[in-house]
Parts: sequence; C-alpha cells; structure tokens
Amino acid sequence: MLLLPLGAAGLLAALTTLVLAKRLLRARAERRSRRRRIRWVAALGTGPVAEMRMSELRSLARQTARSAAAQEDLLSLLASGRLPPRDGRRVPFQQALRRAGLRRALRSACASRRAVARGRAALLTARLGFEGCERMIAPLMADGDPDVRAAACHALACCGSEEGAHALLGALRDGLVEPERVVERLTAEWAVRPLLRALADPDFAATRAWIAEALGLTQDPRAEAPLVRLLGSGSEEERIRACRGLWRLERVSSSDALVAALSDRSAAVRAQAARALGALSEPRSIEALVPLLGDRSWWVRARAAEALRALGAPGVEALRWCAGSHPDPFARERAAEMLALEPAAADRLAAA
Repeated sequence: MLLLPLGAAGLLAALTTLVLAKRLLRARAERRSRRRRIRWVAALGTGPVAEMRMSELRSLARQTARSAAAQEDLLSLLASGRLPPRDGRRVPFQQALRRAGLRRALRSACASRRAVARGRAALLTARLGFEGCERMIAPLMADGDPDVRAAACHALACCGSEEGAHALLGALRDGLVEPERVVERLTAEWAVRPLLRALADPDFAATRAWIAEALGLTQDPRAEAPLVRLLGSGSEEERIRACRGLWRLERVSSSDALVAALSDRSAAVRAQAARALGALSEPRSIEALVPLLGDRSWWVRARAAEALRALGAPGVEALRWCAGSHPDPFARERAAEMLALEPAAADRLAAA
C-alpha cells in the first residue's frame, strides 16, 4: 500500500522538475533573444558603420541565416520599426544579410515542410525588401495552410508595390484567400493602378464588387470615374459597392450619379446612395431624398432620413416639413423619429 503514495509523490516530483526545467530553458532563450536584439541595434549605431561594427553585423547576419530563433528576433525588430535603418546604414545592413546567405535561406524556407517556417520566411523577406521578394512570396498565397496564406497576404502588402498588388488581386480572382482579407490590404496608393486595371479586365469580372470596395477604401480621386460607371451599369452587388466606394471618396462631383441611384430598382442600392449623399453634404440632393422617406423599404426610409439630418439646417427643415405635411404616413413617422434626435427641432415639433 505504501508503494502507491510513494509512486504518486515521485510522479509529482518528476512533473515539478520538468516544469521548472522548461521555465529555465524558456528564460534562457528569452535572455539570448533580448541580447541578440540589443546587439543588432548597437551594431548599427547612429552614425556611419565602422569596420568593427560591420564585423558584428556580419556575425549577426550569419546567425540569422542559420537560426529560426535569430530570424524571429530580426522580424520582431523589423515589425517594431527599429530596423532597417532609413539612412546610409541601410546599405551595409543589407549587404551583411546578403553575404551571409539570408536570402537563399529564406527562399529555401518558403518551401519548408513546416508551416511556421514558410510564414516567417514570407514576412521576413517582405520586411527586408529583398529584390524580387514578391515573386518569392506569391506562390504561398496558394499554400495549403491558412495561416501561411494569411502571412503571405500580409507580406505582399508590406512590399508596398504594384507587383505585390497584382499578386494579391490574382489570389482574389482565384479564390485562394477570403476576399475581405485581400481587400483590407489593397487600400494604399501603390494599389490604385492595379485595382483600376483589374476593374476593367474581363478576367476579374467575378470580383468587380470587391475591387470597387477596395478602390473606395483607397480614397484616391482616380477611383471616382470608374466607380460612377460601375454604379450605372454593374450588377446589384457591384452597384452597392460602388455607392459605398463613392461615399468613402466624399467627392461632391459624384452627387449626380448618386441622385440617379436613388431611383435604382434595388432597395439596397437606394439605401447606400442615400447614405453616400448624406456624407457628401450636398444640399442640392435634398429634393431627391425627400421622396425616399415614403419608400416601400424601411431600410431606405431610415437611410434617407439620416442623410437629410446629416445635411444640416436645410435637411432638418425638410424633415420638419415631412413630419407635418408629407402625404405618406410612413414618411411622416420616419421624419418625426429623426427629428426627435434634434433637440431644437423636437421642441418646435412638440409645440406645434
């Protein structure tokens, strides 16, 4: 009977020892990692890289080419913005990495059996800005591991180049990654021209709605004309996304197209057009918005009322008229509900 308590005590002691050993190993690894990051910053210094510091850079670069832990440390410094340097120190920094064979190591890692290694290689390649990094990363957009695909998507955005945008758009077209994940990466100036080309390309016809969404998020004025055309001729989903894109662009010159969209056969398009007109603060749209307070769709009535309120004093005045004189009871109700959010207007309405 004594053997059972002794056995349990021995097992508990072994487990405790194992936990302590793991903690010690983790603490040691963290100390090495911290020292390595400090060495990177110290080796680059603040001025021209002297020969002694260049020797330290080469040593760190060789470690990074061989060690996954060292690659994690360098990636951490790159992600924090502490590296690479933006001045003359950038050239010796990149030379040290190339001569140490890091680019070759990362190219090999992109074909590794380990998903973590492939994802890390994609991110590190992009952050370092190696020439042709987009071509190294793009095949990983078709990787079998979703985490690797996500890392490749982020890495191509980090490249900040038209070639990277084309790779992201290709993945969108081929359905390799969730559309939302691609769109959120294509919102910068470097993506505008590839987006515009894709919008006009028949090969991307199935993804035009998502491309319109991305164009709006860029807030680039070059997106206005193609979005206006799409609003006039696209599918329902494309017209909805075009309205949203024009809303984000906030260009008054889009008002006429959006006013026309208030008569669209789709309630969703009418609602989005009303919302966009409210964002544009164009008083001339009031006359077109008022009839929508009696629209057969509750959603359209709500967006039209919100748009009128957003247009300031002229819009509030239109709501006041609708609340008291509009022949449609739905319009009167919707206007009164919106006026309740305007304290001064609500007081006058109650007094009447």
